[in-house]
Amino acid sequence: MDTKTLSFTVALVGTALALLIVIFAVYRKERGLSIYAAGFLAAVVGFLLFIAQALLPRSMGNILANMLILFFQLSLAWGLRVRSRLGSGWPRRFWMYLLVWLIALVVLTTVFESFTLRAILFSAFIILAALEFLIAFTRIQPAISKIVYRAVWCITLSFSLLHAVRIVLLMAYSSVQTRLTDNTFVSIYTFTFTSFFAILWAGLILLIDVADLFEQLGHKNKALELMATSDKLTGLKNRHSLDARLDSEIERSLRYSEPLSIILFDIDHFKRVNDTWGHPAGDEVLKQMARIASTRLRGPDDLYRWGGEEFLIVAPHTDLQGSLALAEKLRAAIEADTFPLVGPLTSSFGVAEFQPAEDRDAWFKRVDQALYRAKNTGRNKVVGFGEQESMPVASVRIDWRSEWSSGNRVIDDGHRALLELFNSLLDISLSETDREKWMPGMEALLEHVVAHFADEEKILSELGYPDLVSHSALHSDLVQKSLALAARVKTGAGSVTELFDFLVNQIVVGHMVNADSFFFEYTRAQ
Repeated sequence: MDTKTLSFTVALVGTALALLIVIFAVYRKERGLSIYAAGFLAAVVGFLLFIAQALLPRSMGNILANMLILFFQLSLAWGLRVRSRLGSGWPRRFWMYLLVWLIALVVLTTVFESFTLRAILFSAFIILAALEFLIAFTRIQPAISKIVYRAVWCITLSFSLLHAVRIVLLMAYSSVQTRLTDNTFVSIYTFTFTSFFAILWAGLILLIDVADLFEQLGHKNKALELMATSDKLTGLKNRHSLDARLDSEIERSLRYSEPLSIILFDIDHFKRVNDTWGHPAGDEVLKQMARIASTRLRGPDDLYRWGGEEFLIVAPHTDLQGSLALAEKLRAAIEADTFPLVGPLTSSFGVAEFQPAEDRDAWFKRVDQALYRAKNTGRNKVVGFGEQESMPVASVRIDWRSEWSSGNRVIDDGHRALLELFNSLLDISLSETDREKWMPGMEALLEHVVAHFADEEKILSELGYPDLVSHSALHSDLVQKSLALAARVKTGAGSVTELFDFLVNQIVVGHMVNADSFFFEYTRAQ
């Protein structure tokens, strides 16, 4: 095959590759690929000028063509630098390369005509440009796979080596060639490996781009995985990531007969934090709570945000007593800390050790019940649910309803507190048969009733409620009967059922829901 055919082949291959890179750059809308596309187009124009150099002035056939080819090789390094954010502009030394090469071309074309020296210097500059590409690539190497890394080194060094061989051949055949298109062995060699490496360079930059896309996709997948398995606010793992951990820990516990416990805790009166200081303050409390707990965990422990103000700790190799001790240390640390804007806070803890005969749901019900007991027996404490304990037979609650709102914050807060104290007392009475353990809750409830009635009477007096006298008499009658029933229960002479019936039917339903509703038109109008 003669040089004329080879030169047209190189031009056609270059044109096809240039169009491919242009389409890819338009599709990807990426500046580095646009630079590659410009470089390939420049190379195509340069080779066409080489082919037509016999018909063109020397300045176009030799000087412009050589400058365009060097620009192509430098654009590979420039595009890589831009894509890798090593720099956005054309480096100053690249300008120097072009300037020195332009001066050499002018001298060797117009002053001292020498094709051999031009060709030797051209290959030298091309080798230098290829090394620039390699330098830029080595600065992004940690983000590239080993296969791509080796391919880049192999192609770049092979390309440089073939140009070095070309320099040797030019020296050996310096007397027989005056133009690139002369039908000589050196020209055939040059066009052949130029066509081959044009395809390799195009494939290489596309390979690097694909590798970069895979790298970005990997980072995005990791970010998505992190978003799916971690809590955005606190940075802790969330409950969705708990399943796999529990499966492996339960399997290990069963296989090696090792203890395994979970600790469930939450922030006492967290709603009050949000209501008083706002949700941003509440978020800061949650983040600080996560930091406090994280710094006090042991190596194998894992901390999760369970939801809302609740957190959960998985404690492998730890029995109930060990988990109680860990929870108590954490409770004391939280109580001793000071939360910005909010001040000191406390937390309640429930602890349960996994039992081989139970499933996960039963285990979590036990730890949830332990936390419930901690909150309903005074808060700021650690409660464990042991193997021999049983779940309460029933769970009865009276929840606040919007239609019970009087429109007065003090009265409504008193009513809500009354329901909370009643529910706590009811829960304790269902799970504890020892009267001494739930009598403090009874006394707290009755003290609140007395205080609330006093607050209510004061507010109604200020509003000029016309039935205040009869309403106050009703308060007095309810207080006397409640205290009398409580005294009888405390001594064992009274029935607990009778006391709870009175509290529900007379105070909660009969008074709070029915009797109090008569003054709502006054409190809601204030």
